Amino acid sequence: MTTSITLVRRAAVALVSAVVLVMLLAAPGFAHAELKSTDPENGQRLETAPTRITMTFSESVNLVDDGINLLKGGEGSGRTVTTPDPTVDGHTITWRMPRSLGDGAYVVTWRVVSADGHPIDGAFAFGVGAAAPVIPDDVADPGSAATTAPWPVVGARLIGYLAFAAVAGVVAFVLWAASDKAGDERLQRLTRWALGVSLTASVLGMLLQGPYTAGVSWGRLLDPDLLSATLRTPWGTAMAWRVALLLALTVMIWRLPALVTKPVRWLAPAAVVATAVAIAGSGHGASAGLYALVVDTVHILTAGVWVGGLIVLVVLGRSVGREAVRRFSTLALSAVIILVATGVLNSLRNIHSLDELFLTRYGVLLLAKLGLVAATLAVASVSRSRVKQARLPETSVRLEAGMTAAVLLVTAFLSMTSPPPQVTLASAAGAAAAPPANALAVMSLGAKGKAGLGVIPADTSGSRLHVLLTDAAGQPLRATAVELEVSNPGRGVAGIPVPMTERRGVWVGRFRFPFTGAWKAVVTVHDRSPTAIVTGGTFTISD
Repeated sequence: MTTSITLVRRAAVALVSAVVLVMLLAAPGFAHAELKSTDPENGQRLETAPTRITMTFSESVNLVDDGINLLKGGEGSGRTVTTPDPTVDGHTITWRMPRSLGDGAYVVTWRVVSADGHPIDGAFAFGVGAAAPVIPDDVADPGSAATTAPWPVVGARLIGYLAFAAVAGVVAFVLWAASDKAGDERLQRLTRWALGVSLTASVLGMLLQGPYTAGVSWGRLLDPDLLSATLRTPWGTAMAWRVALLLALTVMIWRLPALVTKPVRWLAPAAVVATAVAIAGSGHGASAGLYALVVDTVHILTAGVWVGGLIVLVVLGRSVGREAVRRFSTLALSAVIILVATGVLNSLRNIHSLDELFLTRYGVLLLAKLGLVAATLAVASVSRSRVKQARLPETSVRLEAGMTAAVLLVTAFLSMTSPPPQVTLASAAGAAAAPPANALAVMSLGAKGKAGLGVIPADTSGSRLHVLLTDAAGQPLRATAVELEVSNPGRGVAGIPVPMTERRGVWVGRFRFPFTGAWKAVVTVHDRSPTAIVTGGTFTISD
């Protein structure tokens, strides 16, 4: 027979796992909006001044006050050009240009808010009757850079999610497993604490959003203009609904015994589901379509039922009867299965091709996380089987705790890593065309060996640049650092540095080529010798 001590131990260990999975759904490294294209393009030279500038993103965005500016004469040293205010329609920002726009070099600096409430920014350049300033790719297209929110924003959201989970768990546990516990004082205190923290975290999150998106000091936390700007966005609307629904839940279950009365036993679960929809609506679920919104809602709801139910088990301890545990176990098992399934769907939604699972940092971390979660669930099943046999699963529980700690570690890295940027799709007419070719340039390192540069894909949608160094015998050649510059002499584009990092012996970087044609690469290889080796090669970028 399962002992109460075993139950409490298992509940505590499971609670740690649950908090880890709540962090999975709240991780800040979401797929923010990406700048897909601009007109004029970055680096483009125009013969006549444009009448308007357009920026197209991968999802709906919102404008920030004074977030988009036009500088003449180069970034930092140029003056700001007076322009009409830009407008946004879904994914596209349109910005009319003044008729007095003359010849010269121009830089556009922009800052907008993506659908999940995270700000993104960048810059691009063009020239009118003159060469455009050189804007590095990681500035012109920051979508591939790892981004994360400041700790106050992340902290408020994580605490809010966990408190909501406690509310959802209390409602599910009382109505499904143990209605006789509605009058328990410990459960009453848990409910009021969870409601209070959830409301506080939600309101604090709305106040933090203004300074966060505007990029100003936290001292303007209570600025009414910033709060008003937040409430005018879809994210702010979803958060306002979340606060209203939590207030309604507070009225209904502040006195927990009311939960088992006929009107409230139906209204409270409906309010919990609606709150989960509001939480999903303040993320990418709303902008990604109805399917994504439903998946996110179910993910949040099942996490809340499981996590909150385990919190209830810990709070009530030995007073929980075996029948109540059995009922909750059935509910929790269903919730975990759905939670894992929707979590996998959420994660894979950010992977656009199979090779990204193995060639990108996000993909490798995702594979590690999914493998660890699967292994943790397998160990948990061993613990459950031993409990059914009236055996104390000490070894398997310790292993389960260690594996959940590993999941948490991988999740921490994954939450700080942006998913691979989406590749711009071709038109419907060309959708059936063959995939773009890759480019390869082999360069001599003299007596040291060779350097091979691979450009994948060799087009203007965004490329991964891989540099592989080999010695004269064809074996891997070690280097302390590799520098790469790309240029297009035919268009007057000087060398643009591409940051490179070593990954398992291959030096990798990202760059979006602004136009097609013949490009030149200059590779500088540093090793432990006093001099570096400089080599070069050419490759072609196509449409």
